[in-house]
Formats: sequence, structure tokens, C-alpha cells
Amino acid sequence: MSATGSEIETAYRKLKSYVYYDKTDLRLRERLAKFECSDKFEANLQAVQQVADAAKPAADRRFKRWLRQIGCRVVPKKLGPPRAATLAADELGGKFITNVTSAPSVSVETVNYFFDGPIELHLIAVLWLMREGRHLDAKFLPECCGSRLSPRLHEENDDSLQLFTKYHEQYSRWRDTGIRKAKQLLVGERRSVAILGLDLREYFYRVAIDFDQVREALQATGALRDEGALLDCIEAIGVAYHDCIAPLLSRTHPELAESEPGLPIGLCSSLVLANWYLQDFDAAVLKTVRPAYYGRYVDDILLVVSASQDPNKGDKNPVAAFIDEILVRPRLLKAPVNGTYHLRQRPTLQLQQSKCILQYFDARHSIAGLEKFKKKLEQNGSDFLLLPVDEADNSMEDVAYELLYEGSVNKFRSVKGVAENRYELAKHLARQTILHLVTDDPPDRKVSQGLQNFFKGRCAIEYFDLWERVFTLLGIAGDRATAKTFLKQLQGEIPRVRHADDRVTKELVANLAQHLKLALSLSDSVCEEDIGLLELLEDVPAEEFRRANLLRHHFVRAPLLNFTTYTGPLSERVLKTPAKHDPHKLAWTPRFLNFDECMLLAYSGNVQLGKATPFDFASTVFEAANRHAPTGVKWVEGGDEADSIDRVERA
Repeated sequence: MSATGSEIETAYRKLKSYVYYDKTDLRLRERLAKFECSDKFEANLQAVQQVADAAKPAADRRFKRWLRQIGCRVVPKKLGPPRAATLAADELGGKFITNVTSAPSVSVETVNYFFDGPIELHLIAVLWLMREGRHLDAKFLPECCGSRLSPRLHEENDDSLQLFTKYHEQYSRWRDTGIRKAKQLLVGERRSVAILGLDLREYFYRVAIDFDQVREALQATGALRDEGALLDCIEAIGVAYHDCIAPLLSRTHPELAESEPGLPIGLCSSLVLANWYLQDFDAAVLKTVRPAYYGRYVDDILLVVSASQDPNKGDKNPVAAFIDEILVRPRLLKAPVNGTYHLRQRPTLQLQQSKCILQYFDARHSIAGLEKFKKKLEQNGSDFLLLPVDEADNSMEDVAYELLYEGSVNKFRSVKGVAENRYELAKHLARQTILHLVTDDPPDRKVSQGLQNFFKGRCAIEYFDLWERVFTLLGIAGDRATAKTFLKQLQGEIPRVRHADDRVTKELVANLAQHLKLALSLSDSVCEEDIGLLELLEDVPAEEFRRANLLRHHFVRAPLLNFTTYTGPLSERVLKTPAKHDPHKLAWTPRFLNFDECMLLAYSGNVQLGKATPFDFASTVFEAANRHAPTGVKWVEGGDEADSIDRVERA
């Protein structure tokens, strides 16, 4: 197999980059690492290409075998309220507030299902996006902000790593543009403004796509290939996945009709189809309502409307009155039944009034609330890039919890509860990890104890997505004792998870146990070869994560050390012996390598240069990874090292 030029190779690189930047689906990351580390890696890639190029790929025996391997991940979505919250709601009984989160059992009210299938099916989905899905995306309105394909994908002969545009850029554009428009109307035009936020209930489960209509849409663009042979595969994957989750879905979501297959969450093709399903609704809102701003981020909708009068005037609920005025009367939504609205164009889709948020700002009054919200958004956008000295010593208790008030913050009686702050906790973990990377400070016992105190009972399960970050922090800090205690603590909490249905409980416990193993594996692939925990778990794929280079590169202390044959801890400061650059890791890199990184590797003393100059070595590494020679750089003979790069190419 050649190193470049093949469609399936490009598809694999795009899938790998997509998975690499995802922070949540560790199971897919594990599947991809094992797929690449297999002795049959190249043969398996070719098998996918052959199936995709077949006259009827959905009828191919290999494709049918992959369908039979489809499974699902079941994860907690919403936990039941703790007993303390129930007591606090009883005003006649007084207020009871506690920091105790431990309990004999942790109740899970609702769950989410994620697609868990062989990498071959994920590659089929990527190939469909490359061949046909991109033509659907090209027709979406700019107001469709979420899960948009990368512009590079619309170029002919694209061989880049990009599949979707960056998540944070899309989300910021969707949210910030609406806030800026509201401020413009209030300040610049002195017009009162209403901001309406809508959320489609269980969107991916309730989508009822007619694939014949998708074929017609592709036919209209002139992009339909082989009468939609690959689209047949996407439809077959969806049907097989629905059949897989149907027994559990009937227990957790009994109100969903069996005839609605929905879209598999976690399969990349679903994101484009989810946007396509609502494109007519987008156009109808823009034409009928004509809002000052309309933006949709997959299933989250934001409207900014110039409001001539306060929605709170009158006897009717202001949220219901406003939705009735701008969406029900123009016949975009049906009249509500028990607080639930249905889209007229897509009747299986629902909006719940209880989940709608309406903010009204009168131009004659203060807009301090909107200003404060806007500044907070701007601040949060850069928080993970900053390491404020005055916050570095804050304890877990300072950042992970916040008091909830009802009335003046200066009165003890105004305290109505204590809540965990996920965002501040994530920032704190990132700060502490970076601190240990840039310093040689010993483990902070106060931080270690705070982590153990926080991740108990409900908090241990509700914040399961942060387990990996905790293990990474402890590993880089070299705190083996706390890491071992933390692992055993989580192993004790997982069996306490309970759902109303015993079979769902079993699936939740199994999936959380699997996630714990993968969280430890991913942190272990960066921190240490063995921090004393591997013997407590079976089949830990840390080595596969490292060989496939699917680890978190921002925790590698020396630039590009993970692209070498070095086998020691990637977080250590000094290597005992220099390594060699790894051709396989460079050829299948999940990210773009900047030329300055290549130069830093050449000058680090961590790699053997042979007879090559540092510049030539860096150029070789750059070209091997990015599949083209560096441009815009030159080597100045006899010059100062700092002046050797005239301009550094950036991704």
C-alpha cells in the first residue's frame, strides 16, 4: 500500500483525526487504536475500500458481518435527586443542606445510547460523507451552525485530515453572534429584544428520516453515485443499530414509536443527516418569523427577535405567549398539548415548554445582565489557555462547589443549596496538570485529598467524564498512592449505580467499568509505563493508544516525543537515551505537525539525527507527517539558531 493517494487512506486519516480530538468516546478511541495496531491493518483498510466500491455494498457478506457486530454504550444522562434536595424542597420542614454525596445507591433517571460498532462501519460513514454527504452540507443555510463539514472536504482531491469544522469555533459563532445582535438592537437601535432558546427533545431518537427523500436531494445536486449504494449502507447501519438498542430503548424510552429508527449517536454520518432533517424548518423560520438572528446548533435553537411589548404583560405564561405569537400562529409549531409542542413539518419532533428559555430586555432599562453574560462568555472562552497565579493555589473546595442563593448573598438564610461546578472543576484539573508539567513540584496532598473527597457517591458517577483528567493529573504529578486509592474508590462506587430496570442497571455498570479502564489506559499512555495500577485491571489498552498515537499530545512534555520510538514516560523531563523518529506514527498522524515543533524535536537531543542537519531532519519529519514539504521557511547558513526560520508554517 502506498503512503498517500488512496481514498480509503484519506478516509482513515479523517476518522482518526476526528476521534483524536473527541474528548468523550473512549470506546471508539480504543477500537481505532486496536484496529491500527492489528497485523491485518492494511488488509482491513482494503476490505472496506472493496466493499464501498462494490455494486451493492449493503449486500456484501463482509458488510453484513460488520452489521452483526454492532453494539451500544449506555451512559448516565440524568441522576435522580439526592434525598437532601427532596428535604430542601419541603419548605414546611425547614431547609436541610449537606455536603454528603455518598449513599448506598446512586439513582439514574435517564440514560443515553451511543453507537458502538466496528471501525469498518465508521469508515463507510466517512466515505459516504466524502462522496455524497458533503453535497448535502453544501446546501445548508449559514444559520445551521453545528456539525458542519470542513470546507476542505468540498475541494476535489482533498487529502487533508479535516472532517468537521472545529467544535468550539462553530459553537462560539452560534452563541456569540446572537448575543452581539441583541446588544446591537438594544444599544445601537434602542429597540427592546427577546432572546428565545429552544431545545428539541431527544432529537436523535425521534428523527424519522425517509432515505428516499435523501436520495432525491442528492440526485438534485447531481452527487448521487451508483444509485445511492453507500447511502443504502448508512440506512442499513441505522436499522441494525435500532434493532440492537430496541429491547433496552423500550424500557427506558417507552413513549418512542417502534417505527422511528432515529439516528445512531456517535456515527459521523448522523450529524449531517440530522442537519439535513431540519433544513426546511430553518428556511421556514427565516421566511416567516424573520428574526433579527436565528441560529441552530444541531438540536439547540436560538432566536433574537425585536419585541414591541413585554411578554410578561397579561395573564398568560410569558414563555407560552411568546412561542404562540412567533411560532404557533405562523403554523411552524402545533398548539401545545400538556406543555409539549410538535413541529408541523416534522411531527415526530418535540419541544418542551419547560426546557424553553426566554430572556426579555427592555431598551428603556439597564442591560447590565446582558453585558455581564457576554463578558462571562468571553472570559470562559480563554480560561483554559490561562494559568493565573492567584488561582493556582485554590483548593478543590474553592472551585468545585458553589453556593446557591435565593435573595441577598449576605444573608445566611438566603443559602438554598450547594451545587457542583463542572466547568470550574475541569479548569482546575487542567491548571494543576499544566503546573506539574512545567515544574518539578511534588504532589500536592491538599489537591489529592480534595479529589478523593469530591469523587464520592453521586459526584463520582455524574462526573465520570472527568476520571481520565484526574488520573492524568495524578500520573504526571507522580502521586501513585492517590491514583491507586482513587481507582479503588471508583471501583467501589460503580456497583452502586441503580436504574429502575435491572437490565439497564447491568448495562450501566458494565459500561462505567469499561470507561474506568479506558480512562486509566489513556492517562497511563502518557504518564508512566506502569504506575502500579495495571495489575488491578484486565486488558488495559495503554500500549495500543501509544502505538497508534491516540493519546493526549498536550500532556507530552517534550515536543513530538510521542512520534518517536521512545518507550519511557512521555511526561518526563530528561530522556536516558535518545530515540529515533517512528515512520508509522508520522505516516498516520492524527494531527498536523507545525514546522517549529519539528525543529524543537531536532534540537531537543531526544532523537538521533545521524548525518542530517537539524533543519534537514525537521524537514523530513514535517514532510513525512503532512505529506508535503515545508513552505515559507529557509535555513540561514552560519546564522543564529533563532534566525534560522524566516517564517513558520501553521496549520
